[in-house]
Amino acid sequence: MNNLELIKQLLDRLKKFGWLILLSAALFGGLFFYLAKQNIKIYIAKSTVFPLNSTSENSVSSSAIGSLLGLADAPKSFTQDASINIVELATSRRTREAVAMEKISNLKNRTIAELLIEENNKHVGFMQNQPIKMPTDSLGLVNTASNLMKKNFSAKVGKNGILELIYQNSSSDLAREVSYVYIDKLSEFYIDLKKKKAKVDYEFAVQKADSLKRALDILDAKAIALDEKTYFTNDELKRYNIPKINLQSEKQTVQSQYYYAINNRESAAYKLQKETPIIEALDRPEPPFDILQKNKILYILIGVFIGLFVGLIAVSWKVISNYLSAELNKAIEKATKAKEEVEVKPEV
Repeated sequence: MNNLELIKQLLDRLKKFGWLILLSAALFGGLFFYLAKQNIKIYIAKSTVFPLNSTSENSVSSSAIGSLLGLADAPKSFTQDASINIVELATSRRTREAVAMEKISNLKNRTIAELLIEENNKHVGFMQNQPIKMPTDSLGLVNTASNLMKKNFSAKVGKNGILELIYQNSSSDLAREVSYVYIDKLSEFYIDLKKKKAKVDYEFAVQKADSLKRALDILDAKAIALDEKTYFTNDELKRYNIPKINLQSEKQTVQSQYYYAINNRESAAYKLQKETPIIEALDRPEPPFDILQKNKILYILIGVFIGLFVGLIAVSWKVISNYLSAELNKAIEKATKAKEEVEVKPEV
């Protein structure tokens, strides 16, 4: 069989079994359409938040300017007073559990944990979610919801210091509500953090001022006692004069520290009264949301092409197999004949 005969037989075969190729394309197209239809439509809620409090009341540091201009990475602590990484806080189990236990008044005043598990069980089956049995205890409920949120939530800080929160869910209402609760919980944490920091500073300043005041009282008592002991003595004698000088010098040092501590105490008290941190949402998690869904038309086209290829191979395989077998036999006969000619060649 030569190449021309091979092409002729393939064309005849395609004309005879063309319906089988079309049937294969239709079957694979239908299969891929079913796979695309099984896909769950996911709503992606994006929100960005930033602190309204200035990190520096007097001046803007060169690093902050570099961050605003995009020349350097912004600190991921989100505020200068907080040493914790805001991304780690947002994705932490502590935050997820707090969000899971929050009740949504718009959704029958039920907890987010219950709503997430119910939403998961609405989309179970082939290539979909695994069914989850509703836990009866609060601990199991929170742990289950925390795992569900861990897979669908992410956070990152941009170069300009703005925190971006991304949550996705098959329910647009849940995507919106959960995002808002996340913002509220993060805001509450930073408000508590800054208030605690200001309170600790104030308490330290008060304790420091009281401690220095007690030290001054002790020095005054020593000065009075020394004065009483040396009342009828010669003040020009060093054994009487040097202790008084040293005591006076020590009192001046402690007194200057006391005045400084008093200023710090007043400053800390002012900061405690003034400190009202505010975290504002720049982009709120409101519709329209980005939708993550498989393209049914693209899936159908892929299925049709795969079906055409499979059908084409199935129809033409017999002809191709015969052709390959014939070519292989020819090669074997040619090799055998050449070997026999070498063996019968007479020696000189």
